[in-house]
Amino acid sequence: MAPLLVSLTSPTRRWLRRALLAFLAIAAVGAATLAVSWSVLSRDADSFLTLFALRVPKTITKVLDQSGNVIGIFAEEHRVVIPYGDIPKSFVNALVATEDTEFWEHSGISFRGIARSGWNFVSSFGRRREGASTLTMQLIRTVTAKRQKRLDRKLKEIILARKLEKAYSKKQIMEMYANEVYFGGGRYGIEAAAEFYFGKSAPQLLPEESALLAGLVQNPNWYNPYNPDPKARAAAKSRRNHVLVRMVKEGYLKAQEANLLIDKPIRLARENAHEEAVAPYVVEEVRKYLYEKYGREQVLNGGLEVTTTVDSFWQEAANVAVRTGLKVVDRRRGFRKEAVQFVTDPETTQLNGWKRYFEIGDSVRGVILGWKGGKAQVRIGQLQLNVPGNAFAWAGRDIHKLLPRGAAPLFIVKSAEDGTPKTLELDQDPQVEGALMAVDPKSGEIRAMVGGYDFNRSKFNRATQAFRQVGSTMKAYVYGAAFTAGKTPASLVQDVPTRFLDTGNFVTVTQPDGTSEYKPLKQGVKPYEPRNYERDFWGPITVWEALRDSRNVPAVRTLDDTGVLSVIDYARKCGLTGSIPPYPSMALGSADLTLREMVRGYATIANGGLQSPVPFFIKKVTDRNGRVLESHGGAATEQVLDPQSTYQLIQCLQGVANSGTGAKSNELEWPVAGKTGTTDEHTDAWFMGFSTRIVCGVWVGLDEKKTIYRGADGAKVALPIWIDFMKAALPTTPREEFQAPEGMEWADIDRYTGLLATGATTDKVLHLAFKPGTVPRSGSDAEAIQKVREARDKAHTQPVESRIWGRPQQIEEPKPVDLNASDPNA
Repeated sequence: MAPLLVSLTSPTRRWLRRALLAFLAIAAVGAATLAVSWSVLSRDADSFLTLFALRVPKTITKVLDQSGNVIGIFAEEHRVVIPYGDIPKSFVNALVATEDTEFWEHSGISFRGIARSGWNFVSSFGRRREGASTLTMQLIRTVTAKRQKRLDRKLKEIILARKLEKAYSKKQIMEMYANEVYFGGGRYGIEAAAEFYFGKSAPQLLPEESALLAGLVQNPNWYNPYNPDPKARAAAKSRRNHVLVRMVKEGYLKAQEANLLIDKPIRLARENAHEEAVAPYVVEEVRKYLYEKYGREQVLNGGLEVTTTVDSFWQEAANVAVRTGLKVVDRRRGFRKEAVQFVTDPETTQLNGWKRYFEIGDSVRGVILGWKGGKAQVRIGQLQLNVPGNAFAWAGRDIHKLLPRGAAPLFIVKSAEDGTPKTLELDQDPQVEGALMAVDPKSGEIRAMVGGYDFNRSKFNRATQAFRQVGSTMKAYVYGAAFTAGKTPASLVQDVPTRFLDTGNFVTVTQPDGTSEYKPLKQGVKPYEPRNYERDFWGPITVWEALRDSRNVPAVRTLDDTGVLSVIDYARKCGLTGSIPPYPSMALGSADLTLREMVRGYATIANGGLQSPVPFFIKKVTDRNGRVLESHGGAATEQVLDPQSTYQLIQCLQGVANSGTGAKSNELEWPVAGKTGTTDEHTDAWFMGFSTRIVCGVWVGLDEKKTIYRGADGAKVALPIWIDFMKAALPTTPREEFQAPEGMEWADIDRYTGLLATGATTDKVLHLAFKPGTVPRSGSDAEAIQKVREARDKAHTQPVESRIWGRPQQIEEPKPVDLNASDPNA
């Protein structure tokens, strides 16, 4: 062992000593260099931090949806630099999900990102250089304008990032980043980008717009959707959709919402100058409220923040459902030639809206150059399309006479490629109007509200301001009161010719033989004789069937049996506050009420009799410092209706939705209930429907009380809109069955006789709930069925039954004079 020890202690030991000394010297020099660099960079960092020390916050008033996304702003001036509070939450989430998933946790640098970048560099032998920059490091690079990919630059960014994270909060860093980063088109900062790309202030950005801007950060010149290269537009949409997918993976967006947004086209400011806000009618209601309470100056310059109850996903679905549905209804009314523009020079005329990127569903005016072979030659800018005759079919025959050369009707784009229309269909802006309101029945929060077809065309809110006859939707209150008074869904009600005589207009005259006649007190007055929609009579039918098929005569007779004051009281407990005239026609919805109060009324029913709060849309108002100025909430806590009677009503309304006038709602495959409504002359069409979590009402009509079109009932024009909305809204809520209150008794009922189902039952059996002791005692048999059949057969031909409405005035007819009496005046 000695020789070996000698060999290690001579030249080798000297070499090791020298190597160690060299290493220590290098380390000392490195440490000194690092110390000097740190000192220098620290001073640079201090000067860097000073750049952001002073920020002037904006003072705009923001209107937020329930998730914190801005759906409207009020301001006199939009500055470029905006505070964190004005940066859309959807943009922040999109940016973090795409650029820096650990932003809220790391201290300026991502060790995971550095490791990944280093491994990719080594494993590719230097060919693949991947950035490991956090948003904090990107901010530093943006401000210092140092973008060269060198190791010393990266080290400087790391040091500065750590320094920056200690000096500022995460929200402050995000604010700096959003105001500094480049978005292409010469625009720096999200406010300038929002104005440039979408013609709106940053707080108004929709989620899909925020995703597009977040996607621009990576390569703003290539992903710029204004880039004339057609591939750039496709790349911009692909990048935006990638951001949406990332948001789903990071938990910032639900998959269903992302799927809806992915299908949306990119709509830019230059191409769509009149892009409508998400919830314009809600925002307008908020503005009017704030102006009245806080004053215009405070609203425009005070920096208020208003949190609303709106669910933007529901609201968007409501917007689409109403606009699409009203267009369908308007087409049924016929083509309006008076709405067509005409040009004098079809070959050279330029129309507004032609210089845009077209997507499916866009509307555009096209100039008719002529007709050939049943096809119209249509010009849009430099583009000429041959539009086949079937694209005009809905407008009727001889359309070529209505649209000669020079006509410029409205078309809808049915297909497009790279922003160019490929196929068109004749279109027109509807005259018919509509409204929709959806609330949470338990809290009264308005989750979606549409007040008309186009807010820019008419700011009149038909959901809250329009008083319209409610039609057969009123029958729910009539039968609800009847169940409270003791009737059951199996009770029989007569559907026979009936006239009602008002004691204010008619007097009862008793004849000597004991019979009665009714004489008018005023000239020209007539009794009220309700008619069924089909102008027929069915005889004795169950209440369940009468409500399911919306029979008019049974409803008025039930109102009379129950008592008009009892029905009005029931409606008041449900939440109706408008005028309800106490006349027989009230059962058929002659009262003028608003959609808002009808929604509240049905919400109380949906709650099982717990009175739903007045529908509201402002949850909280705070000032610029975050101090809460007011807050609102609601909860259905007062039991105003009998729960068991209310459940019987819900069962009947489920019959309407499953197999009655609202049977189209079966396609939802969800437990729902509802009622159609149609007024005389088809001037108003309604559908009021609900699940356990959503109550939604839809009204359709013209602003003037004119016929929509013959046959335009609630099932044809309002129900389809309701269904389209509920298809989107229902899956976002728990699927629940309506639960019967404890103590109710169940029985199978013969739908034909209203008795217990037996072997003699030939019609469909109803499985109904009853209040204790009210289940029919006898079973249906051949004799009972025959009696009902005979009564139904003669219902249409039997004499009209007269009923006195109100307390009758009894007047005795003078007796004949007895000429043999001693006193002729006796």
